[in-house]
Amino acid sequence: MATHPHNRPHSVDQETGDFLHLLYELLYCAKLDHRIKQRTFETAADSQNSWRVVSISEAALEHLRTTGLAKGLQRGHILSRVERAKYLFDRAPPLVKADLLDYFFEHDTVALVTKAENAKNGIDHWSPLHPVPEGLFNAGSFSIYARKKKELA
Repeated sequence: MATHPHNRPHSVDQETGDFLHLLYELLYCAKLDHRIKQRTFETAADSQNSWRVVSISEAALEHLRTTGLAKGLQRGHILSRVERAKYLFDRAPPLVKADLLDYFFEHDTVALVTKAENAKNGIDHWSPLHPVPEGLFNAGSFSIYARKKKELA
């Protein structure tokens, strides 16, 4: 399974972990469409740490340098969210709590890439990735912002 080269996954507290594992077990057994299971679990796990930008592609850096804007950049997952959900739900037996949380959040970080890089399946065509220091590209929710005094500096 693909993992992020500059990964910094977060962990959740005991109560949140218990809730997510219970939800996972319920979804695992439910006769629901795979996509519904994926979206439901992702929504429940959504937090300020979701889709944390931990790296940036050279093409995205060049885009920021030339335009000064984050418009046109996207968060790209090293392992697609669909593949992550398949691993969680298309298996027997279901994952135990620690394995569920480790796997899900290990694959919940992203690279900041150009729209063109993110438009194709896979990551082999992405330009080289560079680490993003903690605290950058964290303004907003799932939108990307490049602040003049932080990211653009």
